[in-house]
Formats: sequence, structure tokens, C-alpha cells
Amino acid sequence: MIEQLKSKLKELADRKKELQPKLDEISTKRKEEIQVVNTKYDHLLYDLNYNVQKIVDEFYNDLIKSFVEIVSREFDAKRSQEIYEVTKEFKTYRKLIPEFEMFPKELIQKLHDVINGHPIEEIVYELEEIEKKYLKS
Repeated sequence: MIEQLKSKLKELADRKKELQPKLDEISTKRKEEIQVVNTKYDHLLYDLNYNVQKIVDEFYNDLIKSFVEIVSREFDAKRSQEIYEVTKEFKTYRKLIPEFEMFPKELIQKLHDVINGHPIEEIVYELEEIEKKYLKS
């Protein structure tokens, strides 16, 4: 009985040796195919992430443009009134814009300063620099 088990064990070892090259070949082929699939999906993920980032950048630029627009409107309102008072639209914009977490805190502070009495002209004169600093291409 022991001899029979030893014989089976030797047969098993021989069979394993015989199959090892085929196992190695399959393993190598598997790794190559996985790499091809990974490369394909990496490219797809990159494309999607790029598109998402593009959408985020466009939205961010829209936020900055809205800042420029509200400041320009407020400046026009100031020039067209003898007695200037910060408009309701400007106050509402200042109140709601912080809901957009990506909106620069520095610009929120500038809006706040105008509401607290600083001249709107200080921001108007900086609008071009603000656009250069914050707009993403």
C-alpha cells in the first residue's frame, strides 16, 4: 500500500513537471492580456477624467465671469445714481455665492468689503488682474 502511494506521488510530481511549462505559458499570456485591458481602461479613465475636469474648469470660469459681471453692474448702478446704495442684487449675490465651495474666498471678501462701505472702484480697477489670476484656460 505504501509503495502504491509513493508511486502515485511520483506520478503526480511527474505530471506536475509536465504541465508546468503550459501553466507558465498561460500565466504569461494572462499577464499580457491583463496589461492590454488595463492600458485600454486607463486610457478611457483618463479621457473621462479629462472631460470631467474640463466641465469643472468651465463652471469655475462661469463663477469668475459672474463675479466680473456683478461688479460691473454694481459699478454702473453707482455711476447712474446720485446717492449710491449697494443694490439688492449685489447683496444677494454676496450672500449666495459662498454656496459654491470652489469660489475663491478672496473674491467673497472683496464683495463683503463693498457691502461694508469700501468703494466698488477698488475692485473695478482690479477686474483685469482678477480675470488673469482666476480664469482657467
